[in-house]
Amino acid sequence: MSEIHSATRAVKDAVAGLAAHASLNLVTELNQQVALAMAESLDQTAEAGRGPLHGVPLIVKANIAVEGMRHDGGCPALADNIAGRDAGVVQRLRDAGAIPLAMANLHELAFGTTSANAHFGSVGNPHDPTRMTGGSSGGTAAAIGAGVFKIGLGTDTGGSGRIPAGFCGCAGLRPTTGRYPGDGILKLTDTLDTISIMAADMAHLARLDAAIMSEPVAGPADAGKIRLAVVADPFWRGINREMTALGRRALAKLADAGVTVVETDMPQIESLTEAAGFPIALHETERNWQKSARELAGLTLGEFADRIASPDVRGLYQMMARGETPGEAAYRAAMDQHRPDLQKAFAALFAETGADALIFPTLVRSAPPIDETEMIDLDGESLPLFPTMTRRELSASIAGLPALSLPAGQCADKLPFAMELVAPAGTDRDLLAIGRALEPLLN
Repeated sequence: MSEIHSATRAVKDAVAGLAAHASLNLVTELNQQVALAMAESLDQTAEAGRGPLHGVPLIVKANIAVEGMRHDGGCPALADNIAGRDAGVVQRLRDAGAIPLAMANLHELAFGTTSANAHFGSVGNPHDPTRMTGGSSGGTAAAIGAGVFKIGLGTDTGGSGRIPAGFCGCAGLRPTTGRYPGDGILKLTDTLDTISIMAADMAHLARLDAAIMSEPVAGPADAGKIRLAVVADPFWRGINREMTALGRRALAKLADAGVTVVETDMPQIESLTEAAGFPIALHETERNWQKSARELAGLTLGEFADRIASPDVRGLYQMMARGETPGEAAYRAAMDQHRPDLQKAFAALFAETGADALIFPTLVRSAPPIDETEMIDLDGESLPLFPTMTRRELSASIAGLPALSLPAGQCADKLPFAMELVAPAGTDRDLLAIGRALEPLLN
């Protein structure tokens, strides 16, 4: 990213960009003075001492700690919680020369998929402010989609990074679980949560991952050596006709470029995902927030829940405070049986197909209206929004696999279309290389 010659100019441009897009509710707090001081210092650094992200402004989801900034998860109950130090990933990026400038708006406490935040306002889609960004990392994705930032941090529990990346037209990676440091996050679950990364394109995304990992940047793979699996059941089910048609058109482009595409089904992936997903998510979230509410706000979980602004999130936390979550037996079955079985199913799928990754449309439809947060229309059928949007995303989260959402053109309404790739655990660099090879073929 050596194209940025003045860190100070880059920060000022980003601040101006945020002001120009203020109506989208992209951020919850601006770190302008500290960022400008860091930029001015970086501008005095000799060329030889500059890091790989020298002078690049960074937007950070507000559930990730940035020293001196509110670490509130977009929730008024945590308005007084100021981060005493950076999260590990933020510190690594700061060391690489990136400049943490803004805290991104999000679905409150990262527990939702619309980024409709009752305290800070709903995040608007930069391609059409009347449409939603998805969530929970909507502010990060929208700020990048609007062109204000090139790189940003989100988190991903069950699609929280990939869905908004798809809706907003940026590239987003959920890494193999454990690839990035997990400290400094207002976590929902220990098993599913990870920091995710987003960028304006695959080159920036690969550089961002390389800076976090102190590794060389992954270059593009050879398209003629890429093998992808189309798992029609379940990953091409539950999407509207337009997503299916655009997805098939994308596959045809890849095949014409020499990519090998194999077709198969593995319906047990969905049943195992359903059996493991909510017992893990709700049990671990209740356990974590019983502790976090006390340590961060000095409140019981019930008292904390009553101070949450967004009705949907408040209701979930009140339910957890009442103990109305899957019990220990259901949780243990999910962790000891269903999750390992899901990981085995994915391993068998990759072994049987010889595929480097699975491929399918990221989204079930183009971005819905911003105020339709309970139900979603799929070809005239009204369905519950949350499970409909997350059912295919949750599989990679539970199995701990790397997953990449890649911009792949436009829908008929001119909103972004995206394709998702899911790869074997630990093959993140290979997945990024595949993404870099596919990006110009799909766009």
